[in-house]
Amino acid sequence: MLKRKLSPILSLFVITGLLVTGCGQTQPAATTPTNPPAATASAPAEDSVKAIKGAVETYFNDMGSTVKNSYKIAEKDLKDELDKNPDKYVVLDVRKADAYAQGHIKGAINVPYGPDIAKNLDNIRAIAKDKTLIVACYTGQTAGQTDSLLNVAGIKTLSLNSGMGGSGTPGFENRGWLGQKYPTVTEPTAMPTVPAVASKSKAIDEAVQKYFYEMPKDSYKIDLPVMKEALVKEADKYYIVDVRKAEDFAKGHIKGAVNIPYGPDIAKNLDSIKDNSKGKTVVVYCYTGQTAGQTDSLLNIYGIPTKSLNFGFGMAGFSKGWSADKSYEVVQ
Repeated sequence: MLKRKLSPILSLFVITGLLVTGCGQTQPAATTPTNPPAATASAPAEDSVKAIKGAVETYFNDMGSTVKNSYKIAEKDLKDELDKNPDKYVVLDVRKADAYAQGHIKGAINVPYGPDIAKNLDNIRAIAKDKTLIVACYTGQTAGQTDSLLNVAGIKTLSLNSGMGGSGTPGFENRGWLGQKYPTVTEPTAMPTVPAVASKSKAIDEAVQKYFYEMPKDSYKIDLPVMKEALVKEADKYYIVDVRKAEDFAKGHIKGAVNIPYGPDIAKNLDSIKDNSKGKTVVVYCYTGQTAGQTDSLLNIYGIPTKSLNFGFGMAGFSKGWSADKSYEVVQ
């Protein structure tokens, strides 16, 4: 009797179980949700034009309106610093190997101006970590070009005023390190092996390396006689920028030149120089060629074809330069 009563109840449980089991087969049991793998965030591509322009503007703006710091160091100041604090500096001699071998500043490393600087950019950045890099050439002009490019690449750099100079460089017999009769050595210093230092901008590094790898025979400079002849025959092919102080420009300048004083004014006028010089070559000149060299290189990496006038406009006590030869036209 009891069995009969229980049978219907047991049947009900069996049927219910089958139904539940059937539902479980058609709908998989829920599982604890897992977070999808995080998407790899790719850094936005660097805007090379913006990066280079920003670095160039910063370079000139950081001088301040009085332009007390023109990224150069006087010969005596460098000698005093190397005597007192040699560990705070690294000297990079960018002259040719034969000139370096004849005599250079003690501890200076020879990386000749041109493609060798591009090849050694990472090494230069590494050896200059926490130090000031000093660049020395023959007269200061190619050192100026190197100086400005290394600075925008994040390497604290100054160029040696008037370069190594000396009797081997006409017009610099009493100028520069050698002209001041400061000591030199002939023993070479090899490039040290030190840990790499991260670059602040791949775009700027590539632009700097391109500048040196594609170095023309004239080293982005134009000689005085060539400029004189060009202004007679094809003046319309050049856009001349005088980066001297306004008062010196007013006293006399090359015919057709526009005055954009070295410093923040160049930063403000980057685009106007670019627009006004379309289809032309910019020629920049200063007093002796050094600050023009700095300007020259930075305009080039910004996309403005530029050369600096070799030895500049000239100045009192300097036997080179445009104004030193009375046959070269000077206007007011």
